[in-house]
Amino acid sequence: MKKYSLEISEDQAIILFELFARFADTNRLNFKHPSEYITIQQLAAKVDKTTSAMFNEDYKEILSNAQKRISNGFEGNLPNDNAQVGWIQKIISDYFWPEFIDKNGMIFIKCEYSKVEKIPADPIEAECFINHLHILDLFTHSADLPDEPFWDSEHPDFKDAWNLGKHISEMWKVKLEKDFPKDNFRIYLSKSDNPIVRFHKVRKNHINWFEKESYSNQSENEKNKIIIIE
Repeated sequence: MKKYSLEISEDQAIILFELFARFADTNRLNFKHPSEYITIQQLAAKVDKTTSAMFNEDYKEILSNAQKRISNGFEGNLPNDNAQVGWIQKIISDYFWPEFIDKNGMIFIKCEYSKVEKIPADPIEAECFINHLHILDLFTHSADLPDEPFWDSEHPDFKDAWNLGKHISEMWKVKLEKDFPKDNFRIYLSKSDNPIVRFHKVRKNHINWFEKESYSNQSENEKNKIIIIE
């Protein structure tokens, strides 16, 4: 497992502020251009495996300095006295370094669990249903197709989303290991549809997701559209 370290510059912090200012307007992580997306992708890879949280005091200072630098002439909902640095931290943490909760032995991403009214009875089905993230839905992109499949897997934006999904998968794995050291988990990144990251806890006497009988009948090409991290 690759070890990450959190080292970002004020210039990168400015990109984060602009990104989450747009989030305040749309409730989506709207990336204006693939280059900005790649920058966030690179930031996503800079989480320290050994830290207890994604952000520390040094990072808060960097964000505060960046906030001052763009306080004049910025278009959008710039974080102010009513939206402190903690707000920025929470939004990015929900996606890249999420808070997990244990509900009757089932592990869920807290911010996603709160959105679901009815939970499937099967624990693995429930976890995969709630703990999944559609990467392309996070940002504005040009990988759309008019019919199924609805995304062009050869488009640069799709490939960027796939690469970001790899980072998020590894980060979820590290966070789960830290929060639940006695449990084993499987993280999946699939590209047959929208690049999707999901996870579930491994259980005895339960079939893991993507290990149904139909899997043996899939072509090698289909099997290569998913990455499993254990």
